[in-house]
Amino acid sequence: MSDFGVILIDKPPDITSFDVVRKLRKITGIRKIGHTGTLDPFATGLLQLCIGKATRVVSKLTENDKTYLATCQLGIQTDTGDMTGEIIKQEEPPIITKEELNNIIPEILNITSQIPHKFSAVKVDGKRAYELARQKKEVNLQSRPIKILGFSIENFENNKLIFKAQVSKGTYIRVLSETIAEKLGTIGTTITLRRTKIGKIDLNSAVKLEDLNSSNWKEYLFPLTQIFSSLEKIHLDPEQREHFHNGRDVKVSQNDEGEIIVLDNADICVGFGYIKEGSLKPKIVFI
Repeated sequence: MSDFGVILIDKPPDITSFDVVRKLRKITGIRKIGHTGTLDPFATGLLQLCIGKATRVVSKLTENDKTYLATCQLGIQTDTGDMTGEIIKQEEPPIITKEELNNIIPEILNITSQIPHKFSAVKVDGKRAYELARQKKEVNLQSRPIKILGFSIENFENNKLIFKAQVSKGTYIRVLSETIAEKLGTIGTTITLRRTKIGKIDLNSAVKLEDLNSSNWKEYLFPLTQIFSSLEKIHLDPEQREHFHNGRDVKVSQNDEGEIIVLDNADICVGFGYIKEGSLKPKIVFI
């Protein structure tokens, strides 16, 4: 069994994403581990951990869109945008009808930019924004392009709005909650946040951190062929694999365009490449 791949963790609340990395290092005995998208400590849900040589594909997985299930409490605003912060404003929200809720859906789907929250990890003059915010310093962040690929309201009761959002990389759900509240004529903050999907990978495939140990962790290690199941595949014989490992082009009969996942005869991923004019050209090589 290969000792590199991706472990899907259902992150519990009250720990950081890097806490999960530290715990996995102890469990696996492998130092090279990286996650593909931070979850705030209060948030739960899907966290992809690249193990060993698979850390080479962290940037590829980070680009995937993500789906969240969140609860926005209307009538409360905190300095952090979630309930870990201090309440800075409270008000009684207006009575909101089902029609008004439905009317904001197209507006949310049309959002194309967002200013990150001041309590975020975005760097400002070499420092994290949240570090400056905690020091009560002014934080000026620039708007950045985002996409809301899907949005639905799941429930609304007692001024708690549960919504599902599929968003592009770099979208802050805490900011989205505040935007939703603003469109409803009030203020709001995120009180629960759960990531349910990254790209085509679903939370149902994840394991709870407490269920992993040094004896069973490899049972939950997904090979890259499963993580990148949408890519075309090519198998190399030993001689071709040697050429590929050395970063040389390999003559092949396939003519697939776009990125391709490269496997050896044992179905182990040896890298990624692309085919041009009858040759497989290395892009990422696992040595």
